[in-house]
Parts: sequence; structure tokens; C-alpha cells
Amino acid sequence: MSTEQVIAALLDSVEQLTAEVLRRVWGTPGYDEDHMRPEDLASKVSPNLRWMIRCVGTIGPAAEEATTSAQDIGQSRALQGVPVDALIQSWATAERVVLDSLLEHGELLLPAHLRRLVRRLGEVTAELTRCSVIAYRRTQEEVTAHYDRLTTDLVARLTGERPADPETIRRRARTVGSDPDAPHTAVTVALPAIDGPAAYLRTQRHLLAVMAAASAGRILVGSLDEHPLMLVPMPDGQTERLNSLLEACVTDRHRPDPVVLGISDLAAPLHAVGPVCREAHLAMQVGMRLGWSDRVVRFSSVAPEVLLVRNPDVADVLADRLRPLWQRPELVDTIRVYLREGMSARATARELYVHPNTVQYRLKAIQRILGRPLSDAIGLADVILALRGEVLR
Repeated sequence: MSTEQVIAALLDSVEQLTAEVLRRVWGTPGYDEDHMRPEDLASKVSPNLRWMIRCVGTIGPAAEEATTSAQDIGQSRALQGVPVDALIQSWATAERVVLDSLLEHGELLLPAHLRRLVRRLGEVTAELTRCSVIAYRRTQEEVTAHYDRLTTDLVARLTGERPADPETIRRRARTVGSDPDAPHTAVTVALPAIDGPAAYLRTQRHLLAVMAAASAGRILVGSLDEHPLMLVPMPDGQTERLNSLLEACVTDRHRPDPVVLGISDLAAPLHAVGPVCREAHLAMQVGMRLGWSDRVVRFSSVAPEVLLVRNPDVADVLADRLRPLWQRPELVDTIRVYLREGMSARATARELYVHPNTVQYRLKAIQRILGRPLSDAIGLADVILALRGEVLR
């Protein structure tokens, strides 16, 4: 039996070989009803087997038609969401099926001829697998870039000044694989010590990997005032898992860069998340103005500071009202410590290394400047807000 006769016999049995490849491949990761129909798989396997066998009977690089067919199957698998490892494994399965048939038909071949065909089969399979994988990765990158643009546009619509149109948001959310009815929380990112797109991209990728463990679906990525903004769908509206993951992330010594994260409350449906996006951004701004680093700043924990950031005129009025206090640094230090120590004069004296009578004298001076006692809630609120406003400037 000649080499040409063996190749012809293999080509005549392509239908049976295709059925055997399908039997071995179907049901492995990616090759199932969720990704394709069996007849679709057969329509790709059969021509690729034909080209594989034809190339085995030649020398030199695989025919252009064969590499084009291999690229087509790589592109298809990327679009279908088949894992690249499964694609590579399917080529290995096809090689084994053809090899088994080759050995059966090649019993009458000279050993040297059979060895040449087996070696050639390995070379052809390697080349066609490489073509498939290159096409797969190129298609995956193109699809990812396309969906990234769609996602960025979706987030821009959600954070815009105009209210987002519910139907438009629902349609676009489904296009990128997001649940428009799921509750979402917003997370914004600031890098206190480092700037530039490369640093932000590095941190964003790290955070996405961390938050994926708590997310109930696709995390939408965009920006707000040039800061990365991520909308994270939450299972059953529970944010505890996300909060703990982010807390661990910002204190992890392996994190990319020092970071301040603003995190909002939940909102649903998706078209209503605009306000919480701004909540997260304001919480992040407060953290930056307070000089924090490696912190997760929750909107609900910095509500007074957010009030002052959003209304700088209020801070100015309070600062003017308490201007005589700012002219006495020792009084400012005393009231700060006094409030921090739970309004304990004794603890304040210990903290400032002064006599308790000195603290009492300063507190009376502060009350004279305020024109009301520190026990007065409104007066005390003015002092607290004015102190926070000065720090936030």
C-alpha cells in the first residue's frame, strides 16, 4: 500500500473520523449546548480534518486553505466563549483520532514511510493549532475591546447629568451581559502618590480580580471625572463580602499602589445608579482631602464631610463665624483633642501634656468665642463642621 493510498483512505473515512472526534470532545468544557449545537461543531471539525489529512501527504508548510480553516475555527471558538485550553485539547483529540486511523491503514506501509507520516501529522497539527490559537486570541482581544467600549459608554450614560433612559439602559446592559435589575454598588479609585493611566489601569485590574469573588455578575467599568468607576452587582444586596475583600485589598502589601477607594450604598435598577456613582466619587474625594491612604471610604461614614465638599459656601460661612478661634492655635488643638477624647477634659489634658486647669481655661475661652456653651448641640455641631471644613480645604 502506498502513502497516497493511505491518505486517500483517510479522506474517504472523514465522516467516521468526524463522528469519533465529536464523541470524544462533546461534553468537555465549552463544547456543550450552552456554547454551540453538535451540528455546528461537526461543520467545523469535518473540513479541518480534511485539510489536516491532505497536509499530512505533503511536505513544507501547511496549505493556505488549511491555515485559513484553522483560523476560522479559532475565531468561532472565541466568539462562542470556549476556553482556549479546550480549543487546544480539541486539536489534540483530532490528532489522536487521525493517528489511530493512520496506524490501522498503514500496516502495509514500509516502516520508514509510516514514521514519516506520523511525524508529519504531528508537525501539521502543531502548525494548525498555532494558527487557531492566534486567531482565537486576536478575536478575543477585539471582542473585549468592543465590549469595553460598550461598557464605558453605558457607565457614561449612567453617570451623566441627564437621567438615564430605562429602556436604553436595559438594552445596553443585556448587550454586555449585565443584569439591569440587579442592585449595584459603585466603587471609585484614587491613587494619592501615583498618577498616570498605566498606574490606574494596573490598580483597576487588581481590584477587578479581587471584587470578582463578591460580584453577582459582570462588573461594569467606566470613569467619573477621570477616576475609574466600577459598578458591582451584589447578590441579594449583600455588601459585607465586598467590603471585607476591599479592606483586605487596600492593606495587602502586594497591592499595586497606595490607593483610596470610595464606595457607595446600593441602588437598583441599573438606570437608577447615577446618584450612588456620585456618592462613591464624593467619598473618595473626602478621603483624598483628608490625606488618607490605603483606605476604603464608605459614603455613609463621611456624610458630614460630603456635605461640606458639595457645599463649600457652608464651610466658608462656618469658618468666618469661628475666625477668632482659628487665630488661637492652642484653642484649635484643644477643641480637636477634646472632641476626639469624648469631651473629657482630663483625657484632653493627658493627650496635650498640660494641666487639667489649663484645659478648663481654654474650654471657657472657646465658649466665649462661640457665644454658647459646648453642651449646646447646635453650637457644638458648628464647631465640628467648621473643624472638618478646615481639614477638607
